[in-house]
Amino acid sequence: MCVPPAKKGRDGVPMIGRMGGGAEGCVGKEVYLDDLTAIRNEALFAPPRFVSAWLKRNLNDARDMEIAVLLFNIAVTMWPAAILLFVYPSHILGSVYFALFNALYLQRFILAMHYSTHRRLFKPGSFARETLNRLNICLYAPMFGIPCNTYRLHHIVMHHVDNNEWDKDLSATEAYQRDNVLHWVCYWVRFMVGSWVELPFYALIRKRWNLFLQVTAGFALTLSSWYAAWHYGSAPFAVWTCFVPFLAVSTALMFGNWSQHAFVCPVNPRCNYRLTYAVLNHPDNQRSYNDGFHTLHHANSMIHWSEFPAKFIEKLDEHAARDALVFNEIGFFHVGLALFFKAHGYLADHYVNVGQPKRTREELIALMKERLRPMRSWGNKDEFPESKKATKAA
Repeated sequence: MCVPPAKKGRDGVPMIGRMGGGAEGCVGKEVYLDDLTAIRNEALFAPPRFVSAWLKRNLNDARDMEIAVLLFNIAVTMWPAAILLFVYPSHILGSVYFALFNALYLQRFILAMHYSTHRRLFKPGSFARETLNRLNICLYAPMFGIPCNTYRLHHIVMHHVDNNEWDKDLSATEAYQRDNVLHWVCYWVRFMVGSWVELPFYALIRKRWNLFLQVTAGFALTLSSWYAAWHYGSAPFAVWTCFVPFLAVSTALMFGNWSQHAFVCPVNPRCNYRLTYAVLNHPDNQRSYNDGFHTLHHANSMIHWSEFPAKFIEKLDEHAARDALVFNEIGFFHVGLALFFKAHGYLADHYVNVGQPKRTREELIALMKERLRPMRSWGNKDEFPESKKATKAA
């Protein structure tokens, strides 16, 4: 290995590698995993004590308080603002509502919904608690433009089970040239239009009747709510709470997934360490429940989000052995944007060697370009079998 296993370094934060490809003349500064001790930044303000006490009693995992508090933040700010827009319709007020709450909450909410769909937020048992566990995808999600009750089928059942495979996963990236903007536009259009048909069809042909009914009802409720917002509300209310959020969140979701799954190894596309990558030490990780550790999330989607930095240290050897891509001090947004501008060298300059084969800068760029090419055949199995836990919510 080019880099020894993680060792204690600066202020107790472990060193996990060095910048650069590791070849002669390409060994940069030491990299420490600051995400391990970084302060969380998902929730914006604390709830009253009685709310915190109720959450502590009812949360399935106390570590998910950050998710629950964020949902409380949204409920007491965004919902009243939507009511205000309904009562006093105005495109000016609507545009402020959309811009403000998406800037504050969109990234945070998408990842809060994501992790609280993988793992139940509230304790299982009563009908009331099961209803609470559905609020994230049935009530909160439509506020941000995500069709009601469709996220679980798309993400948990389709994306994680079929693992970015083109002929199965609606949001699969591997058939596209992933540093080509026009290819991304085709990808976005397919999702925008195709999701309304492909998701129900996916459940139907697999005889997942319950999921078929849920997603069909969710789409029907979404369209009905859009009609009601326009017919019984107003044009400004419908535009800024329904139509614009749907366009914006569809774009954000597809740009995010495209960026996360831009690098796919053509030889072994089902390997969870080669169909995505990790981004470390960027403020986005503290706003998105450590979403940057995406290789680990695909390797085992039931790992709790708070455990990712420690698990990354534990799995350094696997990242090295499986030649995973690791980047430092950039987020997924930066990676996606850099690819659109063909800035492969910029990404090479943020690469971290944690023990992968030694490469020059030029060899790193060549490796990335190889993993960006469209794939012409699919279904290759992972040559590194992993123990995958069920993706069903705990």
